[in-house]
Amino acid sequence: MPQLSAVVVAFNGGRVLTECLEALTTDSVPDRVEILVVYDPAGSVGLATASLGARFPKVHWLGVRSPATVPRLRAHGMAAARGDVIALLEDDCVVERGWCEAAIAAHNTEHLVIGGAVEPGPYKRALDWAVYFCEYGRFTLPLQHGMNIVLALAANNVTYKRTALARVPSSDDGFYDMFVHAAWERAGVPMRTDRTLVVRNVNAWSLAHVTSVPYHHGRAFAGHRAAGRSGPWRAAIGLLALGLPILKLGRIVSGTASRKRLAGRLLQALPWMVVFNTSWSLGEAVGYVRGPGDSATRWR
Repeated sequence: MPQLSAVVVAFNGGRVLTECLEALTTDSVPDRVEILVVYDPAGSVGLATASLGARFPKVHWLGVRSPATVPRLRAHGMAAARGDVIALLEDDCVVERGWCEAAIAAHNTEHLVIGGAVEPGPYKRALDWAVYFCEYGRFTLPLQHGMNIVLALAANNVTYKRTALARVPSSDDGFYDMFVHAAWERAGVPMRTDRTLVVRNVNAWSLAHVTSVPYHHGRAFAGHRAAGRSGPWRAAIGLLALGLPILKLGRIVSGTASRKRLAGRLLQALPWMVVFNTSWSLGEAVGYVRGPGDSATRWR
């Protein structure tokens, strides 16, 4: 049985997946590490699997029927993984050299969940930097161990002991990391971050990733969080959600300033960051008041 199962959630296309697998297969030892790619057969990754399968013959390919949302892809990959340690990655993240050994070594402790850093790739556009700061800025090196641990665990660079995942009830909706981690934190499950686990994001995003995508993520998040709550609670929290753009931007600016790096890139990306966080805020407000709608099926 492998010591480590690396589950790659693939939904961005063949180009970034190729770069991801090149780094991961080079870094792994076949008898100790298994690599699983979970994808939508009807999507762009599905069209590329024939050529990629020939190029990476030791990778296990798992197609998931629609709706192949990111949480459902995660859940299928984790269920199929055989390793003592199960890692979640995404196809636009390239592991740094030594990542596999670091993931195995990190779990020689009592901690059941260990997250790593997500560093920026060679972005050329302000829009790409904006999505990076909004999605992954809190995972930039150096990792801030003093912050809320749930917020410090990146779903595209996080590792679990198999015994931890045995506690998670199965769900047709898939694996929503932020809700699982929050429940574990309340239960006292030992979690931490580790600076030796580093991936680099290499994506290039479209305009939709600062307009419609954050809206649907925010609405799905709020709809899930508000399930079973009273109408007055939902209305009150929905109203407060309209102030999230200021709060989120403040956190990003404060976190970047404390790291003393990437300040120039932050200023360059600021206008697009306002658009991103406004879209998320509107989606979250609507999700609290009217529920998730079909936004959960658009979780990409």
